[in-house]
Amino acid sequence: MKKKCGLPVVEVGGKPFDMGKQAGSKCAKQGKAYRTSIAESVKHSTSMSWDKAVMRAKLHLPYAEAFYPDFIEEIRGYSEGAKMPFEDAFTLCCHELLSPSGFRGCTDVAVNGDVTLEGDVLIGHNEDWSSDQLDTVVLLHAKPAKKPEFFTTSYAGLVPSSGMNSAGLSLTGNALNPNDVKIGIPKLFPVRKVLECRRIGEALEAAMPDGRASSYNNICSDSSGEIYSLEGSATDCAIIYAHGGYLVHTNHYTDDKMRKFEQDPALTSCSTFRYHRAMRLLEDRLGEVTVDSIVSIFKDHVNKPGSICRHADPKDHPLDVSETIFSVIYDLTRSRAHICRGKPCTGCYETYQLDD
Repeated sequence: MKKKCGLPVVEVGGKPFDMGKQAGSKCAKQGKAYRTSIAESVKHSTSMSWDKAVMRAKLHLPYAEAFYPDFIEEIRGYSEGAKMPFEDAFTLCCHELLSPSGFRGCTDVAVNGDVTLEGDVLIGHNEDWSSDQLDTVVLLHAKPAKKPEFFTTSYAGLVPSSGMNSAGLSLTGNALNPNDVKIGIPKLFPVRKVLECRRIGEALEAAMPDGRASSYNNICSDSSGEIYSLEGSATDCAIIYAHGGYLVHTNHYTDDKMRKFEQDPALTSCSTFRYHRAMRLLEDRLGEVTVDSIVSIFKDHVNKPGSICRHADPKDHPLDVSETIFSVIYDLTRSRAHICRGKPCTGCYETYQLDD
């Protein structure tokens, strides 16, 4: 495991079970720490014990297996490699369905050659979560058999957050808080499946499957400059295209038809601020956007602690704290990932090259 000022790199390859087993073996310590942290978070937000959470997660298993059996095999391999029960590992891939109000945030900026200085496609993501999760995050560099190679920022080498692949596709996005959550395909599974796609149309289909339990706002982009933001819930979706060559998204529904799915509109003020602030800063740079431009947006501290570069609010309970724990900018034109471990305002971005 190689550690840079970005994230530790974990390399895996082969068939799904083998990839999972390698990740589990290399990330066993992080996996156990992640399970402890998630169990505490679920207990805090729902009063649900870990054993009960595992029982609830099992309800989603048949839907997950039918939709994406290869990822189930990865989870089985991970459980063996990490010496963690399969049921626990699977529950970690469903935990946001168990405590849907426990999401922490994220800010995304996506641009294509219509507005960048050098004509490149840049997809940026600030990850907001609790600081105790930072030590569990790795950059998983996967070389699956007969599928595109990919990078994914991953909690404990198991739970993907964002990623890009050698076919020129990326997946980033934002947590939402819909009011129609049901039993079905865990919302993490479409995120992971997009990373094995070879075309943008295939990615859009994978990102919003029928039978889903809920959904993130999934942003699917490709190296030709096609950028789509899919605002989903369990039962509906709005597809937002990057007209003009750019888009911004945070953690609330922006499409008129999706606003009725907002669980608690009173809790969207921070997201609304970050959305408009990032949009304003981006529009000031149109035609001249670079990696450094996006970095400067991600460092912004207006409205701190609820800023784009988010800081812990001392008024929050320790288990409710949300702050930026890493930041990534995918350069789909050059197959590069620029990753900052920690807050952009204090950290540095390390560059990782994905093999073509």
